[in-house]
Amino acid sequence: MDDAKRSKDAGVLLGHSENNKLNSCADGLKTTLGPNTWPIVRDLVDDIFLVSEVEILRATKLIWERLKVTIEPSAGVGVAVALGDDFRQKYSVENGFNRIGIVLCGGNVDIGRVCNLMKENGID
Repeated sequence: MDDAKRSKDAGVLLGHSENNKLNSCADGLKTTLGPNTWPIVRDLVDDIFLVSEVEILRATKLIWERLKVTIEPSAGVGVAVALGDDFRQKYSVENGFNRIGIVLCGGNVDIGRVCNLMKENGID
């Protein structure tokens, strides 16, 4: 679901792309930006990073295992972004950044389904 990035890049609110199958482990990201959220993203968000399904699942599992906190894959997106090379290069300590915040939530997770997706994607 890349409508936010495409909208930000284009400078206009866009919906889902025609080839989007809405097939993601991150159920919370299957919606599009709306008229209330778009002006905030347009005017106040500096960057939008994209991550893969596998990166989302790996980040979700990392939080489950290391923090012993059950998060949903939509929350794993922020973790996956922070672990990614593009984010770390742009927002490194060397570039003046030393703190980030990631909102972790877990209200929308089917643990069995997510575990199956992890297994299907070779994430042990």
